[in-house]
Amino acid sequence: MLKFADCNIAVGQPNAISGWRIYDSAQIACQAQRCGIQKGLAFCNAALDLHPLDGNAEMCLICRREPFYLPVWMVMPNHTGEFWNVDELERRMRLADVRAVRLAPKYNVLGYSLRDWCSGELLDMLERTGTLALMDADQSDWETVHAVCCEHPGLKLVITNLYYRHARYIFPLLRQHPRLYLETSGLKSFCLLQTLCEKVGAEKLLFGSNLGTFSPGSAVCLVSYACISENEKEAIAARNLEALLERKLVD
Repeated sequence: MLKFADCNIAVGQPNAISGWRIYDSAQIACQAQRCGIQKGLAFCNAALDLHPLDGNAEMCLICRREPFYLPVWMVMPNHTGEFWNVDELERRMRLADVRAVRLAPKYNVLGYSLRDWCSGELLDMLERTGTLALMDADQSDWETVHAVCCEHPGLKLVITNLYYRHARYIFPLLRQHPRLYLETSGLKSFCLLQTLCEKVGAEKLLFGSNLGTFSPGSAVCLVSYACISENEKEAIAARNLEALLERKLVD
């Protein structure tokens, strides 16, 4: 049985409550482990819906309580003085052993530009420290993703929660940018996972479930039953994420 490390989990109650979603971190961890997910990178919904500082602090408390999780911090530029400056952010991330962050620049979320005139100092730090940066596909446009990858070629950027209509954008981007990766839960088009492995390589794919919004079972099955080699499945399931984080995640 494949052993998974999940790069795409959200915990905690968001502002918009849905009756069929689960928010409790202990319940989410239980659901994940039932499906063979041994470790999860997670951010706290409060970091989006309340404030990054509050959500990041809560995520650290959850990680101390529940060893299943590794913290993902929500970050943003500090031009308004409401977040940490880059040096302080780097110091706090190092102390908390935070190796992955989330970007949410969309105008109606945290609302900032990813281009260098706004986020250059932040992205420089993430690139220099080898921090993994995750971002939902709907948080930006593909022209901006391309520009950021050109301006920061060492930045390890993972696009999460893709949509099936994104397929024709992602192939040329993955070929052009060695440090650009995709999370797998949204790769549901017919044979898309297999085609990505054939055309750009399994090393560009990281397992994710979008747990907290969806059940992890479908994401696990997408990889487990794909028409790809066992070595490719193992790479996607955990090994690629382990390499990017420089940390052992599964037994």
